[in-house]
Amino acid sequence: MQRKWSRMGNVLVSILAIAMIAIGCSKDTGSQTGSSSSPTPEVKSTAAASGVDTSKKVELSMYLPSDGTPDAKLIHEELNKLTLKDINATVKINFLSNDAYNLMLSSGEKFDLIFAANYMNFADNARRGAFKEITPAMLSTYAPISAKEAKDKIAGGYVGGKMYALPTLAASFNYSTYVVRGDLMKKYNVPDIKSLDDFGVYLDAVAKNEKNMIPFNMGKNDAWMLCSLYFGNNDLMAPGAPNCTSPIAINKNDASLKLQYTFDLPETTQFLKKMKQWKDNGYWSKNALSNTVGLNDSFKNGKNAALISSIPGANNIYNEVSKNHPEWDVKVYPAFTKGSIDRYSYMAGGMAIGAKSENAERALMLLDLLRYNESYNMLTQYGLKGTHYTVDDKGVIKFPIDNKYPPNAAGTWGWTNEAYTKVFDGSFPNYAALTDDAKKRYKANPLVDFALNTKEINDVSTNLSNLFAQYAGPLYMGFIDDVDDGIKVYKENLKKAGVEKYMEVAQTQINEYLKNK
Repeated sequence: MQRKWSRMGNVLVSILAIAMIAIGCSKDTGSQTGSSSSPTPEVKSTAAASGVDTSKKVELSMYLPSDGTPDAKLIHEELNKLTLKDINATVKINFLSNDAYNLMLSSGEKFDLIFAANYMNFADNARRGAFKEITPAMLSTYAPISAKEAKDKIAGGYVGGKMYALPTLAASFNYSTYVVRGDLMKKYNVPDIKSLDDFGVYLDAVAKNEKNMIPFNMGKNDAWMLCSLYFGNNDLMAPGAPNCTSPIAINKNDASLKLQYTFDLPETTQFLKKMKQWKDNGYWSKNALSNTVGLNDSFKNGKNAALISSIPGANNIYNEVSKNHPEWDVKVYPAFTKGSIDRYSYMAGGMAIGAKSENAERALMLLDLLRYNESYNMLTQYGLKGTHYTVDDKGVIKFPIDNKYPPNAAGTWGWTNEAYTKVFDGSFPNYAALTDDAKKRYKANPLVDFALNTKEINDVSTNLSNLFAQYAGPLYMGFIDDVDDGIKVYKENLKKAGVEKYMEVAQTQINEYLKNK
């Protein structure tokens, strides 16, 4: 995908992480994991199973976030052969950009199905009337398998007590990793990385000895990587989602779930001062705040010695780099080494029905097939077997070098099902160990599906986001000489922007959410 979808793609590709945990050390690719089991029967024909009248042929319009793939049209043609047979419908799938997505929802355009996600303002869009409510009667009649789904897996699709989307069937853990060069570790006798300080030892060795390389070549928008290390290793979470850019946070070990100001915590100051020292040591460029080169590209080009990435993201880098530079001996280590592990809501991806859709019933029938029918799911996620992928006797999936329907590139994240997700060929050696670690350390978050209603604090929310980029980002990246004074200035501007009102509204909504849960 192109750069405009890269950030979203990074989030969505991590949805596959839970599927790899399901496989883990086992060869049973159909096993289930998580806090509850899911119904996974092969759906033969929703229409036949429910006795729904499908005598009238319809064409469904679907919109997915992607730049498309060379063989997308071929896959869509194959999909329509199945849908025509099973529910007497065809599907016209359209790809759209981020700007086009927002414009479509705000314009009130008619459509049947669209990708939705909590970080793409799903809840706010639902409140504004962009999506059609999926009533219990509709769900049980037209999507009977989804109707039997575990409550925790569909909870994210509810807003104000009403369902507006069917979430994905694969959870994503908020679990970051360090991706480093094993050859450099060996060359400079750097020990295995087991902590943030160990990561610093590696960066220091590169800074002192590899003059043509920047140890951690961050760009201007990469401050979130550092604050994620801080949040992830200190059991902090923003209300409702793992998001370290929030100026307010909750300590996961606090049973009261009381909000606090992130920059009031002494641990925050300690971390920022460490990052200031790292910057002064030359671990990243003096021009990082204006650098537009991505960390991944810099790493692949041999100009950067480290990355911070999700487990699946690290796996993608490992696969690519290992083919082109096997001598680099890429290694992957856990970056969150302390505390518990969060997961994202299942609404990190999902599918919603347009408010003006005249084919909501058939749309739900299609979703049941895409979600639970292995033929539908494998076709749309991976393409044609033998052409776009093969699966060996251990359940490992392999792709051709010139794959024209690569996974995660066609916008099909809204119906990913961990029961049908495969381990990719060439995964890094400790892939299973890290995913198993995420599973073992996972601690249920009672606010995972909480969605803050920003209607009365919309301007404040926007201002706080801008202030992070202006003040907190440079602090995390070590560009403020006097850290204590920098924190003071940031807090003063937060107060002027209305952070106290923001916290008050958020805490009230959290308390109400927990009371009604």
